Amino acid sequence: MPPTRKKGGKGVKEKRRLNLGDLVLAKVKGFPAWPAKISKPEDWSKVPDPKKHFVQFFGTSE
Repeated sequence: MPPTRKKGGKGVKEKRRLNLGDLVLAKVKGFPAWPAKISKPEDWSKVPDPKKHFVQFFGTSE
């Protein structure tokens, strides 16, 4: 029997530093993961939160 695989990203042990312009799959509660790009909050007149990454979703410009 093949080994079982956990769903979700909770088993991820390695943390990667994200940089401006990196492409990611971002998740918003209630919606599926969607392609996005790491952006600067200042470009959108938003206040940066050091604990979070600001992303721009592809296809929605949000």
